Amino acid sequence: MSASVVILGGPDSGKSNYIARLWSALSEKKGELVEAVQPTDIDFVLESADHLFQGQFIQRSEQTEDRRDFKVTVASRENGTQAEIVIPDISGELWWRAVADLDVPPDLMEELHKASGALLFLREGSDQNVQPLDWVTAKKYLSKAKVSEDTGTPTQVMLCELIRFLELTLARRADGGKPRLAVVVSAWDLVGADVFERGPMAYLEEEYPMLAGRLDDLATLDAQIFGLSVVGGNLDEEGFKKAFLEKGIDGHGWVAIREATTDAWKRDPDLTKPVAWAIGLR
Repeated sequence: MSASVVILGGPDSGKSNYIARLWSALSEKKGELVEAVQPTDIDFVLESADHLFQGQFIQRSEQTEDRRDFKVTVASRENGTQAEIVIPDISGELWWRAVADLDVPPDLMEELHKASGALLFLREGSDQNVQPLDWVTAKKYLSKAKVSEDTGTPTQVMLCELIRFLELTLARRADGGKPRLAVVVSAWDLVGADVFERGPMAYLEEEYPMLAGRLDDLATLDAQIFGLSVVGGNLDEEGFKKAFLEKGIDGHGWVAIREATTDAWKRDPDLTKPVAWAIGLR
C-alpha cells in the first residue's frame, strides 16, 4: 500500500519540527504507526531532529530549490499493515506564493494529485501570523497614524485558499472514501488550561473564525482537528529545557485529541496519530 500525505502551512507553522519529531516517534515504535523499513535518504530529517535533541526548536526552514522529501515505510502497530508515506518537503513560503500568485508549480500540483491525505499546520503565537485589521477599533486612529498599505493577507484567508487547493486536487482514498484533512494547531502547550479544555476548534472559532467556518462547511474532505506539542513544553524556557536535556526526547511531546466516550480533550503521547488518521492505516 502506498499513501502520500502532504504537510502544508505557512512560514513558522511548525511543519519542520513535527516532521523531525515524527521520525523519532516512528523509531521509538510506541505509537499507532511504527517504522517498518529503515529509509535510505533522510539526512535532512536527521539534521532537523538533531536540533530537537539539543533542546532547540527548528527555526524557519531554509528556502531551497532542492526537494528533500521524507519517504518512509510505516506499519500499523496493531495489525502490521504497511504503507509507504511520502511527505513532500515544501516550504511555507512556497505554499504562500502558490496562494498569493494563484500559480501552483507543476511538481507541487503533482504531489497534491498523488496524495489522499493532508496535514494543515498553523502555530499558536507565531509572529508570522497576520491577523485581519479590526476596522471598528482602528477607525478612529486611521486619520492620525500612518498605516502600512500592505500588512499582508490575513493568515486565515491563506489557509482557506490552501483548503480550496486540497478540495480540488486530493485523490479519493483507496477504499473510495473522501480525502482526509488533519488540521494541526502546533505549540498547543502555550494555551491556557481553559482554552485547552474547550479544544482547538473553539480556539479557531475565536482566533480564525473564517477558517473555522470553512472547516464546518467542508463537504468534499473529512476533517479532524488536533492540538500538538512536539516536545511537551517550551524549549525557550530555561527550566523546561534543562529538564528536557536531562531526560532526553523519548516520552516528550503529545497531541491533543477528543476522548470519544467523554468528549473531553486530553493529551495523548502518540505523535503519529495525525498522520495515522490522515492515511487511514488500521
